[in-house]
Amino acid sequence: MDYGLQFTSSRKFLSISPIVLYLLASFYTKYDAAHFFINTISLLSVLLPKLPQFHGVRLFGINKY
Repeated sequence: MDYGLQFTSSRKFLSISPIVLYLLASFYTKYDAAHFFINTISLLSVLLPKLPQFHGVRLFGINKY
C-alpha cells in the first residue's frame, strides 16, 4: 500500500479510525472493565502491525510462505 511509504494520508486514516471506534465503544459501554479489556486487546491487535517497526515481521510464523 502506498509503495511502502510510511505515514501517508491513507495510512493515517486507517490508523485513526480504529482509535475513534475504540473511544466510542468504550464510552457507550460506560468503561465496563470486561468490555474495556476486550476493546483494548482488539485495538492493539489492529494497531501494532501497522507500526513501521513491524514492517516485514512475521509473528508466530503466520503467512511465512
